[in-house]
Amino acid sequence: MNDLRRFAGALTAALAVAIGATAAIIDQAPAAALTNCTVADLSMDGEETAFLGLINQYRVQNGFGALGVSTNLNRAASWKAVDLATKNYFSHTDSLGRAPAQLAVDCGYPTGAGENLAAGTVRDTAQEAFDAWKASAGHNANMLTSYYQQIGIARYYGSSSTYGWYWVTEFGATNDGTSGTGGGTSTPPPVTIAKAAITSPINGATLPGASATFSWSAGSGGVEYFLYAGSSVGANNYYGASQGTALSRTLAGLPTNGSTVYVRLWTRFSTGWQYNDYSYRAATTTTPPATSSKASLLSPVPGSFLARVNSTFTWTQATGGLEYFLYVGTAQGANNLYGRSQGTNTAVTISQLVATSGTTWVRLWTRTSAGWAFSDYSFAGVR
Repeated sequence: MNDLRRFAGALTAALAVAIGATAAIIDQAPAAALTNCTVADLSMDGEETAFLGLINQYRVQNGFGALGVSTNLNRAASWKAVDLATKNYFSHTDSLGRAPAQLAVDCGYPTGAGENLAAGTVRDTAQEAFDAWKASAGHNANMLTSYYQQIGIARYYGSSSTYGWYWVTEFGATNDGTSGTGGGTSTPPPVTIAKAAITSPINGATLPGASATFSWSAGSGGVEYFLYAGSSVGANNYYGASQGTALSRTLAGLPTNGSTVYVRLWTRFSTGWQYNDYSYRAATTTTPPATSSKASLLSPVPGSFLARVNSTFTWTQATGGLEYFLYVGTAQGANNLYGRSQGTNTAVTISQLVATSGTTWVRLWTRTSAGWAFSDYSFAGVR
């Protein structure tokens, strides 16, 4: 009975956390991959695998797509479960002061993540953890969020901890190109590994235009590649995404003003991430650039209340607009309620927002050939 009371208290304290920002938009990617995210074992045991079956069956029954397992989210969940048990605490903020969104990025996932936690000595099975989260409105909402694509799942037992068993699930809205387990230790790599290297274009070359194809060698021992392109060393404001095991990628929307374009090619080994840096000269065009402008929000009317269920946003089509991205948050520039690319669509209906009181902010991003720009709008709240 004491264990059940402790678990009830812990579960009450565990609030659902919304999805974080996409690093490629505002260049918040980590300076180095796998920061403070050392994990010795990323294999999934029978109960963790059983939980994947339970949540995917539940999502399909409710009209949502099944979740794939992300190596990087598994790494984040595994690190957090061990940290909770060994440091003997229970919170969405980890022992290093990181929210789930930052933990996911530090563990190699390209964007932030939502998180569910559960703990208790009698909560060792997948069914018990699933039932507990299903019975909690916030946790259940995370399990049934429509735009989540991948998940990381971990459980860990701490014999000297307060609650014994700790469950962690991390939810991500981006498919990072990984598909399950993979190495997570920070042991120095063996001499047999070799980082992938860009073979075309050659380092220092002038790019052919706003679009360019980058190809690279496989290296030795690599299990995943990640490509950045940006306006400074290590930046990804032009592009940033996992390539899986592909050996080439065509990038569009590159500058054509003669500036320097910096490219970083990451290689993930069983021991962690390493990278090579390259720089190129952007093409120079004598053709006047197309007129560009920011999109403007048409509805809802700023200052009004946002609808908690099926809230529809519409906006103007920007001249020269290549992509739109929508944030909804409880602070200016935040996206703790919603954050997702809309492609070239000029409308989106968000099926469910968390009810809020006080000012709620909407940021509408527009990407043109000149880069990203945004407009902010404030609302009375969500109800």
